Amino acid sequence: METKNNLQTPKEEKNAASPAGQKALKIFLPMAILGVAILAALYIGSTAPKAQRTPPPLREAPLVETIVAKYSANRVVIAAMGGVIPSREITLKPQVTGKVIYVNPQFTEGGHLNRGDELLRIDDQDYRLALAEQQSALASAEYELKLEMGHQDVAKREWELINNIDGTQEAVDDELALRKPHLEKAKADLAAAQAAVKQAELDLWRTSIRTPFSCIVKTKNVDLGSHISVQEELAQLLGTDEYRVRASVPVNRLKWISIPRKEEKKSSAVKILYGNGTIYERKGQVIKLLSDLEEEGRMARVMISVSDPLDLNSPKINQPPLLIGEYVRLEIEGPEITNTLCLPRSALREGENVWIARNDGTLDIRKVKIIWRDESSVLITEGVSEGENIITTDLSTPVQGMKLATLENIGAKKGQQN
Repeated sequence: METKNNLQTPKEEKNAASPAGQKALKIFLPMAILGVAILAALYIGSTAPKAQRTPPPLREAPLVETIVAKYSANRVVIAAMGGVIPSREITLKPQVTGKVIYVNPQFTEGGHLNRGDELLRIDDQDYRLALAEQQSALASAEYELKLEMGHQDVAKREWELINNIDGTQEAVDDELALRKPHLEKAKADLAAAQAAVKQAELDLWRTSIRTPFSCIVKTKNVDLGSHISVQEELAQLLGTDEYRVRASVPVNRLKWISIPRKEEKKSSAVKILYGNGTIYERKGQVIKLLSDLEEEGRMARVMISVSDPLDLNSPKINQPPLLIGEYVRLEIEGPEITNTLCLPRSALREGENVWIARNDGTLDIRKVKIIWRDESSVLITEGVSEGENIITTDLSTPVQGMKLATLENIGAKKGQQN
């Protein structure tokens, strides 16, 4: 019985050995796969193309543009802004009363009149009658004076006969006897009559209201048939022979502007630029400096004269007139300064420095002396020699002595190679 139990069939032996085989398979199979992967990686690494190491490229010198320094005489120009105002502006008022019987056709808003043109006329009939009355009174006063002169001769002879010319009479009696007070009154009456005639003539002349200067009518407050009284506002008139521009300039710019004074008649010329889109130009002259500063900007104010702003005396083709209230740009001419170098404002670096391209192709950062600067240019008197190359190109990191490439240097190298 025991012998039978110890004996096993082949199938049972195979089932007993399978767990050990499975364990061995789990260990050796991954190792085989890993080995194959390593061999494949080594093969790929040995056969792949290798990158060649190259040294980094040398940094090229930046290419810059330059201008050649050339000293000459340059004029200072002060830029400013200003507003156009009338040189003359009056409110016209009559000096006599009456009915308006004539109005000039040009007496309308915007109308132009020359100096001495009759603007309107007041009915003068009453003033002619008043003049006739005063002339009659003058004739009577002249008659009375002549009559009194005759009385003077008679009184003198009578006084001499009565008193035998002994010179003992009192002065008062002498004056009365010789009718001296009568003579003085006659002369005074004549003077008053003459003054009354002149006043009547003046009132008659004032019935014709004329323009005191060439003007344009700004406002009109009266018309034909109106009854006007003394000091009533008839119109506002603006002079047309000249306009003025009131300009604001920095106080430190005044030393460059020639302003006429009693002992000095010279004044700075001014270029006046105006217009929207198309820019037009006119000429003017600085005539005075105002005594106060601007309240807001604390800037000085100068007055500029512009002749014939409406082109009435010399019409201009395709150029509009200058208008009151227009805002204009000004270029005031200052003195001409000799032996100066004019550079664009963009060539100035970090305040008062410029960049010089030396002949050996290196950068020189140099400080210069500036006598004038504005928004677009600067005038230099010292720091740059005649003929040196001034760099106008911007450099990101300028360093003293750094290498540069200019168009001139590149052209010279190509010529040497050829």
